[in-house]
Amino acid sequence: MENENILEAQKKDRVLKSLAVGGFIGLIVLIAWIGVQLVSFLPTALSSLASLADSVYNYQPVVLTVVNNKNVINVKEIATISWNIPKQIGTFAFSYTCSDGIAIDTRTKDGGIQNLTCENNYNLGDVSSVDILVNSEKNHFTDINYEIGFIPEKANAPIATTKGSLTVVNPDISSIVVIDEGSTTPTVTDVILETPPIIKTPVTTTTKPNPSTPIYEQHYIYEIPVSNPNGFTDLSTKFLATGIISNNTFVNTGTIDHNKVGAIQFEVKNIGTRTSNTWTFVAKLPNGTTYTSGTQTALKPNERSVITLGFSKPTSTGIKNFNISSSVSSDSKVSNNSFSAVVVIK
Repeated sequence: MENENILEAQKKDRVLKSLAVGGFIGLIVLIAWIGVQLVSFLPTALSSLASLADSVYNYQPVVLTVVNNKNVINVKEIATISWNIPKQIGTFAFSYTCSDGIAIDTRTKDGGIQNLTCENNYNLGDVSSVDILVNSEKNHFTDINYEIGFIPEKANAPIATTKGSLTVVNPDISSIVVIDEGSTTPTVTDVILETPPIIKTPVTTTTKPNPSTPIYEQHYIYEIPVSNPNGFTDLSTKFLATGIISNNTFVNTGTIDHNKVGAIQFEVKNIGTRTSNTWTFVAKLPNGTTYTSGTQTALKPNERSVITLGFSKPTSTGIKNFNISSSVSSDSKVSNNSFSAVVVIK
């Protein structure tokens, strides 16, 4: 009986050892299989991690630069708005601010016209420009404010936006002052003053006796401003237009052909109350050169100097930056002495 128990114990011991050996061999096989899988998976994983690290390291925020080919257009005239293309893949959206009497259409790729509703975003696709057609029915001059947004691939909203503006002119609408029937107070609807220096004094005269709705034309009396010796000087530098020089004449084209002589037009105006000292300006031009002016004539209060600065043909195309800065001694405010802008070289 005792021998039978011993034999039974030995038999169980052999079974357990066999199971242990089998389990160990199975564990070795499993480890080997996992190792093979890791070896085949590791290059792809390392490549993905390297790509992710490279994307994070080289990530740059999207910055949009927008430029118009014309800053002032007539009604029903085509204006082209252009912008730079970021490195990311995506599309562009256009919207414009509602203004009384303003309607904007865009020209499609097939040459058709699409009506746009103000305050709505329109996805233009992967393009670098849009042609718009503006109609104005209320005012002689109206400023159009618009926005361009960049929408990355697989995104639903822009991650970068930039705003721009242009002015539309309706030559069929006069700049007048209208008095409603029974009223004695004139209301200016749209008056644009041209060349300063001026002190404005409105004079109103009726065009017809006893009309049903009296209409008054507004005139102005111009006087030469007098410098206040106890006043202040404040030069303001403002961008006007870009274009080309043709037959020694500036032509406002908005864009510049790389085969033509380009030009920038800007004004320097004394918005202070005392005549300025002589002044100078420095221009960093789209062709990469820098121009430093000679001494310029002093400006009386509200007097301005309009300067057209031509430059040699650019060596490359694309969107180019430029800036102008004026300088005068005893200037009460220097923050408005310079501006920066862009122009498309095509």
